Amino acid sequence: MNVICVGYFDKHARYFLDINKWLERYSNKKIRFKYFSIHFSGFLYSILRLRQNSFISSNAWIKANFNKKTYNQIIASQESYKGIDFSRYLNFHLNLTKLISRRALQRQALAYIDLFEKAYDTIQPDLIISVGDSRLCVEIAIAVAKQKGIKCYYIEQGPFDTTFFDEQGVNANLSKRQLSTNSNHHQNIKNQETVVTKKYLRSPIYRGFDILLMKLFENTYLYPPDLKFTDLNTYKSKSKKSQTKLDQGKFALFAMQVPLDVNMVYHSPHYKSHLDIIKDISINLPDDIELIVREHPLYVGKYEKAVYDFIREHNIIIDNESTLDDALTNAELIIVNNSTVGIEAIKKYKSVIVLGDAFYDNEEVCLKLKSRDELSDLLKMGLNRKVDKNKIDNYIKMLYDTIMIEGSISDETLTSSKKIANILISKL
Repeated sequence: MNVICVGYFDKHARYFLDINKWLERYSNKKIRFKYFSIHFSGFLYSILRLRQNSFISSNAWIKANFNKKTYNQIIASQESYKGIDFSRYLNFHLNLTKLISRRALQRQALAYIDLFEKAYDTIQPDLIISVGDSRLCVEIAIAVAKQKGIKCYYIEQGPFDTTFFDEQGVNANLSKRQLSTNSNHHQNIKNQETVVTKKYLRSPIYRGFDILLMKLFENTYLYPPDLKFTDLNTYKSKSKKSQTKLDQGKFALFAMQVPLDVNMVYHSPHYKSHLDIIKDISINLPDDIELIVREHPLYVGKYEKAVYDFIREHNIIIDNESTLDDALTNAELIIVNNSTVGIEAIKKYKSVIVLGDAFYDNEEVCLKLKSRDELSDLLKMGLNRKVDKNKIDNYIKMLYDTIMIEGSISDETLTSSKKIANILISKL
């Protein structure tokens, strides 16, 4: 069995290597495994353990520059390369900032096509496993694999200490997104408490290398264009001190996300900024309901200045000190764009409004915004809504039965990797 995995950081390399360990232990087939890392930390983690791997983004950057003239001619004269419409995979990166060169991204895309085509022809993989389903490198890896008829699987961190594992995608692309809650396997989810497990502590050496490379080269030509202005920017220093207050009367809670997250870029049809969301909620929320904003833990104090200016001018409360459990329990209504806080609130039988596209935006368990013009009415409906606990129980059970595997990618002792390995063995 030949397996290729594509991921980002050292924690992903660790997880994939654990999948490989169980494949080798339980499969009666010889396993050939290779990991392609988008960031240096994943490459370093693998190479220190003498495992076959590739720093794919760097290799693509080198190839893109070595073949710059040829690639520029291809870009100028045709819309597809080797049967792949390469420009369609640039959207995530172009939406992040105007500082990324479209032409540089196009050359990087062509280089990825060449590199993955060569790797697949050499290794002859039976399957590809990727972290997520978005961003240039992953999307090209999947596109080339599908062109060659190679089976693709997707993993990502799930809610409730789980791992998403699906054959169609992750986030709003999960295969079971709109499955009916009218199933026969009802159980009381309330009694199924999430087990809190000890988390893997990433070495500061791995994190440090990624951050150092970003700090030194992100604003230069030497940094791969598809790595610019993405995940690592969550490490930037805080710019504002958060406010806290959770002792007033009725309130609606809006859970913010990382602005550069793929869910905000790809799966947010109505809003492209937190400022617009907060403005709309503030304007349309009934006067007797307070608005409380909760920042993402990785982005506390790091949102754009205009967000904090609007919050201060309109006396909106920021609460980051209360536990998430307390905030959800005490809120009359939870509003999310497509944050995983939404599914946590649904599981707690709370009234939830989803503004964007999310894997849990099933209208049997929450309210979903279809047009910004209807937000005022939707907020009122949400405040008066009585949830159907049986439907929520069945929906959560369905997620566990189909696309969520118990155990997190970031657990110190990995368990979901073993389960995924056994699933793969049973399928091949």
